[in-house]
Amino acid sequence: MTLVSPSRDRPVAEGGALPRKCLRRFLLAAAASALTVTANAGPAQDYMLYCMGCHGAQAEGVPEKVPPLAHALGLYMRTPAGRNYILRVPGAANSVLSDAQLAAVLNWLAQTFAADELSSTVPLFTPEEVTGSRHSPLASVLTARREVIRELATTGPAPSTNY
Repeated sequence: MTLVSPSRDRPVAEGGALPRKCLRRFLLAAAASALTVTANAGPAQDYMLYCMGCHGAQAEGVPEKVPPLAHALGLYMRTPAGRNYILRVPGAANSVLSDAQLAAVLNWLAQTFAADELSSTVPLFTPEEVTGSRHSPLASVLTARREVIRELATTGPAPSTNY
């Protein structure tokens, strides 16, 4: 039995298999659909997709390799230097997330995993703030981190210098 493809009036391969062109179109449509879902993800899903692989499910980081965001992000957000540091670390500066998405992820992280350190006087990140800082990555992350932590320690609690 020969089947005819409705779109091309051509025979379809035995067993009902679609021609490669149809399969390619299907796969492209599926990929576009997946990208649309990802583009509409909320901050929690964006964190899961783009940050959790390194920082962990609870934003705890990896000792001696990846700094924790839990119980630290809110502390960095207290000062302009701390905010600038967070926005310029490689994970933020090189993220595929838009500036608005990155601001939303950082705010979600601070409110979810660093709420105790996030005082009511500390502003949340705005997309404009992210745009103004993130596109110039830090030359030396560890040096900048030490300087920011030293400054934070003079005005109150600070994250650990070790991670």
